[in-house]
Amino acid sequence: MVRERYIFAMERLNERELTVLRLIVESYIVSAEPVGSGFIAHTIKNKLSPATIRNIMASLEEKGYLYKPHVVAGRIPTHKAFRHYVNNLLLVKSLFSNELQIIETLLKPRYSYVEEIMEDASRALAILSQFTSIVVEPKINSMLFKEVEFVKLSKHTILVLFVTSSGIVHTRLVNTDENLDENLLVEMKTYMNEKFEGIPFYALKDGIIEDLKKDKELYNKLLKKIQEVLENIMEEGYHREIYMEGTSTMMDAPEFSSIKKLKELFNALEKKEKLLRLLDSFLEEEGISVVIGNEINLQEMHDMSIIASPYKISETGYGVLGVIGPIRMDYSRIIPLVDYTANKVTTILNTM
Repeated sequence: MVRERYIFAMERLNERELTVLRLIVESYIVSAEPVGSGFIAHTIKNKLSPATIRNIMASLEEKGYLYKPHVVAGRIPTHKAFRHYVNNLLLVKSLFSNELQIIETLLKPRYSYVEEIMEDASRALAILSQFTSIVVEPKINSMLFKEVEFVKLSKHTILVLFVTSSGIVHTRLVNTDENLDENLLVEMKTYMNEKFEGIPFYALKDGIIEDLKKDKELYNKLLKKIQEVLENIMEEGYHREIYMEGTSTMMDAPEFSSIKKLKELFNALEKKEKLLRLLDSFLEEEGISVVIGNEINLQEMHDMSIIASPYKISETGYGVLGVIGPIRMDYSRIIPLVDYTANKVTTILNTM
């Protein structure tokens, strides 16, 4: 189901206006060319005269749904038109059997690593949408702790590996003032794994703070270092792994044919921190989100749309995946594609 996060006060359109608006939007999605009254008249088999259709188009233009880009007669739908179309006129299609087969083939049933699932999901979305796909790993603070491993690299350097219940590994180097004994590291690992397994990472940090208050002198110095590492990892929430595919295919879209537009596209996709903030907003509720044009809080992406959905990695952990494309992308086909892929990824992650 499409979640209508962007609902604006719009004029009530009559049946004729809705018909003409839908035909113009759907024609523009296919052709990327201005749509004229003659095409509309032919499509509806002359049920309305070209003159009547021109009057309707003029009314829609006055209301902000269409604009005339050149001296030619045709009109182009505005961002407002696409929002009205997605919220009120869109008929979501079922995926074709070959599309389902591609997803099932790329997202094989058994994986050793979560990263492989995200890579394959991104690849499937890019192949089928022919636009840019994006898959973002969940924030660590919402995930469940499974185990920690300490690897002594030198006298004063330890590699700490935090493993989530879904198999995602976060590593950090810790420098210590003293030479920690290997046996102490083994005892510390056993202690943490037995005490904290299955709790969220944000609670793990709180648990360590509580232990620091209990005068466990044997572990205190290392616990303090681990607490600092956890805080560092969780503060880096906007530096998570992003799996992106299909950026080059966007170059084939007419919207990005100019060097200026291409630069804007690549600049937008390089601003990963801002992109992550935007994508994280889709985790607030379940369901598909569609953000169109100037609804995106990134100037460089005002000629694009995002279709995104959360996927579930554990009881408390959610990531997000989706497709970024031109405003005129085929929402009726890509919405079910994103929805099905998110559900498939959720199923695989929760049966590993």
